[in-house]
Amino acid sequence: MADQRQLHVLMFPWLAHGHITPFLELAKSLQSHGLKISFLSTPLNIERIRHQISELQPSPEIDLVQLPMPAVAGLPTGVESTSDLSKIGALNLIPLLFKALDLCEKPFETLLKLLSPDFVIHDMVQYWAPRVAAKLGIPAINFVVLTAASMSFTAGHYRHRLQQILKAEDLTVPPLGFPSSAVRRRLFEARKTLFSYQNKQDGEGITFMDRRAIAVEESWAAACNTDLELEGKFAKYFEASTGRPVFPVGILMHDLPPRPVADPCLAWLDQQPARSVVFASFGSECALTRHQVTALVLGLEESEIPFLCILIGHDVAALPPEFEARTRGRGLVVTEWAPQVHILGHPSTGASLTHCGWTSITEGLRFGVPFVALPMQYDQGLNARLISEEFKVGEEVRRNEEDGSFTKEDIARAVRVVMVEEEGNKIKSNVEEISRFLTKDDCQVHRTNMHDFVSALKQKASKKQNI
Repeated sequence: MADQRQLHVLMFPWLAHGHITPFLELAKSLQSHGLKISFLSTPLNIERIRHQISELQPSPEIDLVQLPMPAVAGLPTGVESTSDLSKIGALNLIPLLFKALDLCEKPFETLLKLLSPDFVIHDMVQYWAPRVAAKLGIPAINFVVLTAASMSFTAGHYRHRLQQILKAEDLTVPPLGFPSSAVRRRLFEARKTLFSYQNKQDGEGITFMDRRAIAVEESWAAACNTDLELEGKFAKYFEASTGRPVFPVGILMHDLPPRPVADPCLAWLDQQPARSVVFASFGSECALTRHQVTALVLGLEESEIPFLCILIGHDVAALPPEFEARTRGRGLVVTEWAPQVHILGHPSTGASLTHCGWTSITEGLRFGVPFVALPMQYDQGLNARLISEEFKVGEEVRRNEEDGSFTKEDIARAVRVVMVEEEGNKIKSNVEEISRFLTKDDCQVHRTNMHDFVSALKQKASKKQNI
């Protein structure tokens, strides 16, 4: 019987740290439930993953499998992830990463024949993975590392796109039957997003939304990095929109690594009062314009709240004149990598001013940190409305509806709402309640979700064997 032998799952994420990490967390959880895991990526990414695994105690038994990285004209040597592109200021070359990954289809098929897993869990970019797996009789699962709300919102609009040409204004309106009127795109976000429904110049000449849709529709099921308690109505809508089973695997939370020695951010936080600091960070793949940086830091100054601001890849010299002198002792600006999870978990951190990437949100929810939402790209606007309007655990920065611009006053207002105004007390209470729910009994809710997911895999494998 299938449930009496060890099931074998091949994990295959997109070439981005924000995707590889949740895939690795899911792999660890599946391995802890008795499944054999093979983790597939390109050579440089495999070395990084090997380092991540070696830091874990106990170290999970995960087989790391290398997929050769094809050479693509225009893609620099040594670039195998979006973070590699970010380091050289070349995020505009992401379509070339799509093309490189698409060239992996045949090698991927060869590896599948060799490894013969029971399931393939793949990402949304490599839309061809479920097709290849189906040729070999292997069920495929699309693991969605984004919110169920954002995925279901775009899934509804994709179906509409098949019937008529979309305009930016169409993308501001929730699709038919969508379970929230609050979770929607602003007009300036829709204008930025429209290309992903129309641009066919990357990879094999399909749009990014084509990739998303095919990745789900040609898979047996989808798994979401969320929990039904938080996003149940969106997961159900996603299931109805795609016609595929959707399994929430719980909010994936990685084990905390040891605190970095002599880290300047943590050392500075150690000197601040409890819950007094707003932590501003925008990840490694979000480049703010000089105007945005100026409005951000001046807004933090004007809020009169202590702040720790991480601006990876930005030049401190671009800060307004005398800004550092005026805020010395009350604020710290860092332009290099910082230990975000330790900062969010630090007792001095009182709020997270965030671009609303789902990983950053889940880390904040874990530690009960309320949010100041400043979405910048992709699905982040939908996430901002999810946390501010549905979860009610944050305040979104006001923006110009036409161009998305914001002022220092907009930043200062939102920070003060969360940190010191009366309405911030309810926000803090709500996020603390969600944190207790997610972490109660050593994250029991996550283990329950994983148990249900593994049971579904075993049932599917059993039916396949009995055919």
